[in-house]
Amino acid sequence: MEERIYTVSEISREIKRVIEQFIPPVWVEGEISNYSVSRAGHIYFALKDENALINCVIWRNVANSIPFQLTSGMHVIVRGDVITYVAQSQYQINVMEIRAAGLGSLYLAFETLKQKLSAEGLFAPELKKPLPQFPRRVGVITSLSGAAVQDILQVSRRRNPAVELVIFPAQVQGDKAADTIIEGIQTFNRLENVDFIILARGGGSIEDLWAFNEEKLVRAMADSRLPIVSAVGHEVDFTLADFVADFRAPTPSAAAETTIPESTIIQSRLSTLTRNICQRVSELFRQKYQTFENLISRIRAKSPVELIHQHYQRLDELDRRMSLSVVQRIKHSKLRLEKFTSTLQALNPKQVLHRGYSIVYLRPTTAIVKSVQQVQGGEELEIEVADGRYDATVT
Repeated sequence: MEERIYTVSEISREIKRVIEQFIPPVWVEGEISNYSVSRAGHIYFALKDENALINCVIWRNVANSIPFQLTSGMHVIVRGDVITYVAQSQYQINVMEIRAAGLGSLYLAFETLKQKLSAEGLFAPELKKPLPQFPRRVGVITSLSGAAVQDILQVSRRRNPAVELVIFPAQVQGDKAADTIIEGIQTFNRLENVDFIILARGGGSIEDLWAFNEEKLVRAMADSRLPIVSAVGHEVDFTLADFVADFRAPTPSAAAETTIPESTIIQSRLSTLTRNICQRVSELFRQKYQTFENLISRIRAKSPVELIHQHYQRLDELDRRMSLSVVQRIKHSKLRLEKFTSTLQALNPKQVLHRGYSIVYLRPTTAIVKSVQQVQGGEELEIEVADGRYDATVT
């Protein structure tokens, strides 16, 4: 019987048909090596143990749903179909699901994703948003059946019953936990009906808390406009949610104790503030009243009536001074006049006539005779004495 001769393509397709038809989906455990990510987002790696190696591929739509960061050296369990790559006659596993195998791999995934997100700056202290000092409404994302919600409610009622708690029920464990928590964060941010968010869950193993290590949840927390308090697990439990949160509380109870102010403290502070405000208002009133009085005084000083009164008073003062000055000047002038009068009287030659002297005039002129050389015998003279004149003849 003549043997059939296959082409390379034919035998490759036949091998592909046999493998993919007769090997059902399988679970395979091994260590990741040769890990790489294509520009399109597909993941390629090899899964190996001490004796063998098999290639694996994770297409982008599946890669986006992996809850942890893959890296070479990680021990994982994958589920998928065994398929062949005809062009190179290679078989590989088309991975549909992947899990970390053992705690060592989970811690490795945790540290790998932590380093990646830290390098992007998601944990930077300068990105932390401050918590409101006196919140009125607080959003709580947690399971309604867990102890965390009861602890928060109890502490909140004790510290300040006036603070409202808005509970968003979410899964805090399992495959869908991260999605429901993200939905709660986005809902509170959309409604803006709370002052900040508490993300709460009780303690558990690293597997139980793994939802809080998923990259999509960490990024949703980083994108939140509202401050977020991480209160996941016990004090010794740390998740990536703790690093990206604006504030980390060791327990749900501690979150309520730390972020919800005691009503007695608020009342005491209000009393102090009220007292300070009253003192300040009184001081301001006193200062303003003093300023008002000063302004009134200045207005009065510069009012037209007051200015007229001042000018009237100035005029009266000037009038008084002017009158006094005139009187003084008149008196002074009168004294000078009397002095000049006395001097003139003393120098007036006619004043001498009262003492028995006379003035001789030569006629017909009125020349005063001062010497006998001025007259001759027979000339007519006029002689003036104190009480009149009379004629005379020179002999």
